[in-house]
Amino acid sequence: MKKLLNKLIATAVLFSVSQYGLQAAEPDQAPTFSNEVARILQEKCQRCHQPGGIGPMPLETYEQVRIWAPLIRENVRRRIMPPWHLDPTIGIQEYKNDFSLSDEQIATLVAWADNGTPEGDRADLPDPVDWPNWLEWELEPELGAPDMVFGSGPITVRAEGGDFWPSIDVEWPALEEPRYLKAAEIRNTIQGRAALHHNNVRLNLEEGPSGRVVGAGAGKRWDYFGEDTGILFDVGPGVVNFGAHYFPIGFEFEDNIEVAFWFHPEDDPPETVASVEIHHLVDQFDPDQPRARDILIPPHGTQTMYRTWVLDEPVMLNSYRGHMHLHGIAMSIEVVWPGRVRDYYGPGANRRDVIASINNYNHNWQTSFVFEDDARPILPAGTAIVMRTHFDNTANNPLSIDPDQWVVFGGRSVDAMSHFHVSVTYLEEEEYDSLLLTRLDQLAERKRKDGEYGTALLAIHPDERSRLESGSENVAASDRSTGAGQYSQQ
Repeated sequence: MKKLLNKLIATAVLFSVSQYGLQAAEPDQAPTFSNEVARILQEKCQRCHQPGGIGPMPLETYEQVRIWAPLIRENVRRRIMPPWHLDPTIGIQEYKNDFSLSDEQIATLVAWADNGTPEGDRADLPDPVDWPNWLEWELEPELGAPDMVFGSGPITVRAEGGDFWPSIDVEWPALEEPRYLKAAEIRNTIQGRAALHHNNVRLNLEEGPSGRVVGAGAGKRWDYFGEDTGILFDVGPGVVNFGAHYFPIGFEFEDNIEVAFWFHPEDDPPETVASVEIHHLVDQFDPDQPRARDILIPPHGTQTMYRTWVLDEPVMLNSYRGHMHLHGIAMSIEVVWPGRVRDYYGPGANRRDVIASINNYNHNWQTSFVFEDDARPILPAGTAIVMRTHFDNTANNPLSIDPDQWVVFGGRSVDAMSHFHVSVTYLEEEEYDSLLLTRLDQLAERKRKDGEYGTALLAIHPDERSRLESGSENVAASDRSTGAGQYSQQ
C-alpha cells in the first residue's frame, strides 16, 4: 500500500502542470494561506488531514501545507480530493453531507499554488479547530454522548495468512418502547484501522424489522440520518452483529470494534421513517437478473454490469452508498420512470434520468450520499432503478495492481465486487401524492426565490416537471386534486 501511495504521489507531482485555465494573479491579489487557503482546508480537508487522522499527512499549518502545494493543486483540480466521487455535471447535486470543493474553492487553491504559495499575514488565520482524535466519537461534538454503545470484545488479528471474516453477536436488550435511530458510528483501534477492510453492524431482532444499520470501510465510519429522519428500532430482544473483514498486516494484535447509537427523543419522533440499508448485489446471481456474479475481467480489459430493481410500491430514496474494490472505477443510478400519469402533457417527455453518477470511484474512500430533504427522489410504483458498475483492469486504473492477471469475483480487495446500499422510505399511494404536492410547492417557491429549480427537479416524475415548468399560474400544486398522481385539469 505504501508503494502504491508513493506511486500516486509521484505521478500527481510529475503531471502537476497548469491545466486549470487560470493565469497567475498579481502578487497583491493572489490568495494567501492565512486568509483564504486555511479556511478552505479547515472546512473540507482537516477532518482527515490532521495528526493521527486517516489522511496521509496533516494539513493544518503553513509549513505542513506549502510542501504539498503541487500535489494539492493537481488533486483538487482533478477532483480526486476531497474524495467526493460524484460527477458534478450529472444527476442530483444536493446532499446533506457534501464535502466537495466548489469551483471557486478549487480556483483559489490552484491560484495559491500557481502564485508561489504566499503565506500572508498570520493575523488573518482562523482559529484552529480542535478535531476529535480517532479514539473519540467523531459525532459526539455535534450530537453529544451516544445513547448506547456496544463492543465486539477482543478480536485477534493474525500476522500472516489470508483474509478472514469474524462474525460476533452481542446481546441487544429489550427496550421499553420502540426508538428511532438518528445516527450511528463505528470505531476500532489505531492498529485495527489499518487492517480492517470493512465492518457491517446489523440489528437482528426476534420480532420486528432487522437488517444492516451502519457500515464502516476505508474512509467511512458513521451515518447521520438527520433531524427529521430515523430508522425504527423495535423493542427486541435480539442481537447486535459485528460482521468484519480483516487482512494481515505483518504483526499480530488485538482489535476491538465498538458501535454507538444516537436516538431521536422519545417524545419527538422523526417525520420520516427510513429503512435499514437495503443491500443490492450487482454481483449476485438472480434468476431474474443477468449473470452478474460471473465477473470475469480480462487482462488489460474492462467490464460493465448492472442490476435492476423494479418498485412494486412508491418509495422515497434517502441515501445510497456504492461499494466496489480496487478495479471498480464508476457506478451510476438510473431511474426509468413508468408511464403512470395520463398523457395530458403530450409526447416527448424524458422517461429516463441518471440521478447519480460516481465517475471517480476509489475503493480507499467509502461514502454514503445523503440527499437533502427536498431533493430526495420520490419514485412511484413501477419505477425501475438501474444500478450500473464499471471495472477497469488496465494501466489506466492506478489501483489495478497487476493488469496482466484475470480478475474474478471475491471478497478480497484484489478481487472484484459490486454492491449498492440504499435507504428508502416506503410510501402508501396517499402518502406519495401528499409528498409530491408538497415537493411541487417547494420547487415552485425555489423558482420564485432563486430563479431556478436546481437539480432537485430530477427527483420527481418527468410529467410533473413538465407541468411545473409549463408556467401556468393556475396549476399550482396546492390547487390540484390528489389520487395516485391523477390531477384535475384547471
